[in-house]
Amino acid sequence: MLVNSYKAHIYMKIVDVLKNKLIQLCRLYILTNSYIKENGGIIAGSALLLSNVITVTRNHGIHGLLNIVISYSVSRRIPLLSVRSEFSQVNGHIVKPPPPLERHSDFVDIIICVHNALDDVQICLNSVLNKTNMPYSITLVDDGSGQETASFLKEFALQHSARLIRNNVAKGYTFAANQGLRLSTADYVVLLNSDTIVTSGWIDRLIACAASDQAIGIVGPLSNTASWQSIPEIVQDGDWASNPLPPPFSIEDMGRLVARDSARMYPRMPLLNGFCLLIKQTVLKQIGYFDEEAFGQGYGEENDYCLRARKIGWHLALADDTYIFHSQSRSYTNERRERLCQVAHRNLLRKHGHIFIDQSVSYCRDDRTLSGIRARAMESLARERKRLEARSRWEGRKVLFLLPVIEVGGGANVVIQEAAAMKEMGVDVSILNLERFRRSFEVKYPYAEHGLPVIFAKNERDIPRITAGFDAVIATANYSVGWLESLRAKSRRGYYIQDFEPYFYEIDSQEYRRAWYSYTLFPDLVRITKTDWNSQEVRSKIGVDCIIAGPSVDIDLFRPRPRLSGNWPQRPLQIAAMIRPSSARRGPVLTMEVLRDIATHHGPAVEIILFGCYDNEPDFVALATDFPWQNKGVLTRAESAWFLNEIDIFVDFSSFQAMGLTAMEAMACGAAVIVPENGGTGSYARHEINALVVDTQSQEACWSSLNRLIVDNDLRLNLQKNGIRDAVKFAPEIAAFNVLSAMFDNEQ
Repeated sequence: MLVNSYKAHIYMKIVDVLKNKLIQLCRLYILTNSYIKENGGIIAGSALLLSNVITVTRNHGIHGLLNIVISYSVSRRIPLLSVRSEFSQVNGHIVKPPPPLERHSDFVDIIICVHNALDDVQICLNSVLNKTNMPYSITLVDDGSGQETASFLKEFALQHSARLIRNNVAKGYTFAANQGLRLSTADYVVLLNSDTIVTSGWIDRLIACAASDQAIGIVGPLSNTASWQSIPEIVQDGDWASNPLPPPFSIEDMGRLVARDSARMYPRMPLLNGFCLLIKQTVLKQIGYFDEEAFGQGYGEENDYCLRARKIGWHLALADDTYIFHSQSRSYTNERRERLCQVAHRNLLRKHGHIFIDQSVSYCRDDRTLSGIRARAMESLARERKRLEARSRWEGRKVLFLLPVIEVGGGANVVIQEAAAMKEMGVDVSILNLERFRRSFEVKYPYAEHGLPVIFAKNERDIPRITAGFDAVIATANYSVGWLESLRAKSRRGYYIQDFEPYFYEIDSQEYRRAWYSYTLFPDLVRITKTDWNSQEVRSKIGVDCIIAGPSVDIDLFRPRPRLSGNWPQRPLQIAAMIRPSSARRGPVLTMEVLRDIATHHGPAVEIILFGCYDNEPDFVALATDFPWQNKGVLTRAESAWFLNEIDIFVDFSSFQAMGLTAMEAMACGAAVIVPENGGTGSYARHEINALVVDTQSQEACWSSLNRLIVDNDLRLNLQKNGIRDAVKFAPEIAAFNVLSAMFDNEQ
């Protein structure tokens, strides 16, 4: 019965395709007339159309021609391909950059409880005065400090119109904090430890997080040492990490980098550290103040407060763009702090139970979004070092990438993400494409997503004029290397090699010979590859050396984010694969057959999701589709970043991969990946550590690897965790730096 239903599904699918052919032909006729009219009329327009069809087909194949026609049809709102609306689109979901940060206008009461440690207090208050935008007020609660600290606080309050509360005998932090909270009437109140150092825009960022969702009641920032909010490490040597900043970076530098690298996702938290808490006034009115009876001496009171807020429906959120340094209080000795923590933990268990506490701790430790934030913080300073060194060496240099692409692809994605990194290094970098590809390129790579200047040459003859003003011009495909011939003497010629391109063509064809000789077309050509495998292929086949830039992935765009579809096991395991039906080396037949067998074996426990092609492409219809699957279609980078974040497993059963960017992107988003052993995936994939590396010549090996990831939860989760941590080591700044070094360090 099931087989018959699948046959009926295929039959209806073929009928649907045939039924739409007449409509598509009519629309193609309309599009053709439109193009001819736009480009000089029946004679000139037809000649240009024919020339472009021949050129595109020769360089990119029938699939490339189809892709540019589809893009043109989209720009003209005359769709050629009908796709299943419930499957073939991402329903408008894309990863968007966060909106510009605005200065807050709501009033804030900043409450700082003090018990001696004058040096820390002075540094804290100085940072608040210098880094906080109005409107705000400061309330100081002096909880039994000695004379020197008390005198300073009194003078500070007079000088800066701060409110001062003085306890002659120390009551403990919980009582002191409540004294300040009871006096607050502002829209927001911040409890800030006196051993902190705030950074620019901190209060604006905390309020922006709180205001992003009415359900958010309490907000906390990132820090060097704030238990689960610590970055980059949360634990060191069996204790909470302190994460000291290495020279020459300052606290303000770290705050700037955290804000810069943040996606402002505002992940929800089950607990927040009390060193800095922003609380909405409505929360205070609903649940009152800290529990003085159970946590009167301090420690544990903020966890109790957070859990109480959650139990009545409030959300806690992490302002993942805000960094506040925490010096670890010297108001208490380590021994007393440890004793108070133990007492607080017992009281928390008594009030809220083991299960609630354990679930909260497990979430804070293992959540994939938090893991992604910590991993990126680990590389933040290294990325900044690369930017600073690059600026000192190459700022102001003009670099042009020749990128004549008409469709989304890994090679183009690499160039764009590394060009964007060069721009941040002070390099004047541009992209060159051809005018006839403009509509397709601007649909697939909108300016808002990359921010790079794109020059569209009228034709190949226009390229020498455009390249004349650049210090280095870098080809990115074999058919664009010849465009470097007319460069001025002082310009550097480069070829960014991301595959061994003769493999793309039939042996001894004109295209094959062009690709073969592109590597030695000019004696001064600087050859740059992504991986050692690619370099070895060029060396063994052509006999020339290449400089290895290394793999890269856009870790700012591709990152773990809170999911819209939920997490396993609340839903089936989601398995994704890119299908390129017209490219045999991408293994479309093998991939679909393995996925069919997996779907049959596991049934509703898995969901198969495809992307990279359209349902009714003739080559796709010919594949094995007699099983339940979904198709997201051809995705832009921003759509891919959303989609790869939602899945659990990504499989690439290509016969080989020169690098395998999509697998890196999936890994960076937190998916467990399977990659082919043949090729350059070994530059980032470590078998059974952050990926499974498989012999894709064996269908049984591919099926077994995927089945293993499905049934072995511990292995899958471990690969996902390690993949998140390892992917960030391949930030675009590293490869971009190496490309610039290759182009300019050996100038004559």
